[in-house]
Amino acid sequence: MMTRRLIWLIVLSFSFAFIVTAAAGPVVSVVACAAVVIYALAVTRGDAARRAEAAEAEAAAAEAKAAAEAVIAEAEAVIAAARTRLLGEAGS
Repeated sequence: MMTRRLIWLIVLSFSFAFIVTAAAGPVVSVVACAAVVIYALAVTRGDAARRAEAAEAEAAAAEAKAAAEAVIAEAEAVIAAARTRLLGEAGS
């Protein structure tokens, strides 16, 4: 009688292990796919944020360059006016 119960317990244990393993496979694969999708979305968001920051920095650099060129042009105009004034006074 005890051997029969032991054999029945072993059979039930293997059956339970088989059912749990068979059910866990799809669940694990769905969780793994979801994790991959979430990771891909996080990486994409990070890349987009870095691109946006780079674009902002590039725009700020272009703006600063344009402002510096305007200051240089104005300084050159002031220098040219001063030369003209000096040469005009020297010629008189």
